[in-house]
Amino acid sequence: MITTKSLNYENVKGYQFGYSLIGKPKLSTYIYFIDGLLIDTGQSKVREVLLDKIDHLSVDQIFVTHHHEDHTGNILPLKERFQCPVYSSDKCAQLMNNPPSLSFAQKITWGDRETYGNLIPIENEIKTRNYTFEIIPIPGHASDMVALYEPNEKWLFSADLYINSYIGYFLYSESVQQQISSIEKILNYDFKVMFCNHNPQLENPKQKLRDKLNFLETSFHSVADLYLKGMDEKEIFKTLKFKENWIVKLLSAGALSKVNLIRSVIKDINNSKKKVAR
Repeated sequence: MITTKSLNYENVKGYQFGYSLIGKPKLSTYIYFIDGLLIDTGQSKVREVLLDKIDHLSVDQIFVTHHHEDHTGNILPLKERFQCPVYSSDKCAQLMNNPPSLSFAQKITWGDRETYGNLIPIENEIKTRNYTFEIIPIPGHASDMVALYEPNEKWLFSADLYINSYIGYFLYSESVQQQISSIEKILNYDFKVMFCNHNPQLENPKQKLRDKLNFLETSFHSVADLYLKGMDEKEIFKTLKFKENWIVKLLSAGALSKVNLIRSVIKDINNSKKKVAR
C-alpha cells in the first residue's frame, strides 16, 4: 500500500510518501520543493507514484541532505526526468560513490538505492532565483547530514535531525553525542518552522527540538553513568528497563536496534578518552 499527502506552507510545497506491504504505512518520508529546488528524492519503493506526483513541477536543481536510502532512492530517475544538476555536501558525494549496504528491514521499508557517483559537492550555501539557503552540517544521525536554512524566511529544512522527540531504535552508525551537538547548534538559529523529512513541525519547532535534546541528553547520561560504573551493554539495557523492537532488530540483523543507543554512547565515551589521551 502506498499513501500520499501534500503540504503547503507559504511558498514551500511538501510531498509525503508512505509504503507498506500490508496495511497503512507506519513510516513515511517527505520531499520538499521551493522555487525550483527539490530537497531530497524520497524512497525507491514509491518511485512511480512519486514521479507522477511531482511531474508537473519545474525542478531546475536537486539537493540531497544525506546518503540514507529514503533520501537518495530516486536520484537517477529524477535527474533523468528534469535534466538538472544534483547537489550534496562533499561527504555525501563521497559516500554515494559506494554507499553502505542496507539491511533487509531497510530494503523492505524504503527500497534499495543505486550508487550515484555524479553528485556535485557544494558547501556553505545554495541559491535559487529568490532565496539563499545556508548549508549547515548536522552530523549524528548520519555523518554527512546537513540542514538548509533560509534566514530571511526563517525556514529550516532539518533532514532527519528531529524525526520525533522520542526515538525507539537507532542505526548502528549513529552518534548520540553528535546529535546532541547538532541540535544545540541548530537551536542558535532563528527559525519559525522546521521541515523535517519525516515529521514536519509548523508550530513551536524549537520546543520540539528541545524535547528531543532532553531525551538524548537524559539517555546519554543514564547510559554513561552505568557504563563508567563498570556495567556492560546487557546490564545497562536491563537496568534502564529499555524495550527492544525485536521484529525490527531481527529483520535488520541488528542495524536498527534500541541497544545501538547504548553502543553509541559507549563508543562516544571511548572516542573522547582517546582524544584526551592524545
